[in-house]
Amino acid sequence: MHIIIIGSGRTGKHVIEAAVKDNHDVFVIEKDKTTAEWAATHFDCVVIHADATSIEALKEVKAEKADAIVVTTNDDAVNSLVILLAKQLGVKRLVSSVNNEEHLPVFEQMGTDTVESPFRLNGKYLYRTVQGPNVKEFLDLGDGFEILELKVEINSKISNRLIKELNEEKILPKDSLIVIIKRDNDIIIPDGDVRIKEGDVVVVLSKSNKVTEVSNLFGKKI
Repeated sequence: MHIIIIGSGRTGKHVIEAAVKDNHDVFVIEKDKTTAEWAATHFDCVVIHADATSIEALKEVKAEKADAIVVTTNDDAVNSLVILLAKQLGVKRLVSSVNNEEHLPVFEQMGTDTVESPFRLNGKYLYRTVQGPNVKEFLDLGDGFEILELKVEINSKISNRLIKELNEEKILPKDSLIVIIKRDNDIIIPDGDVRIKEGDVVVVLSKSNKVTEVSNLFGKKI
């Protein structure tokens, strides 16, 4: 993926670290010169010292070809402007931190795919959102495995399918396992004859490098 990250401070550096580790094409825009220099020497990615609210800066990191942008500054005015410019340039997935929860509706109205409030403001969560927008929660177990909580969307590839069908047809990636299904107020420990329904929240054990593939099964069919 071609990922643009705005800001390489306390939150941004964790997004950069995770994206670089997964071998994505990472481009960083950092306004502070010292912080930009630090990021350039610590991460294998392209870092430019510039103001991300400049459309020229976004074009320099090839925003028109980007799969996603993650905006991590502590200024909601800056974040919102960058999101608007990125949307104008055709960036496919827009992810932004929001420092004041009262501003959440503004970001939603702009068509931001995912908005994170300060209560969940950490770099790794923002990065997980880039990989799978319907990942509601996750837990890193170490050794390359994670627990993911995903919501089954309408007309997704996995909806209305028996678990045994998903296994027999190898729809679920190798080393992925459905552990729990949350349906309304019920917790279901699934076996092969349980059918996944739209609106279910499913807990999946998955390899870290399969998060995007797993998430795509739960999202809307394109």
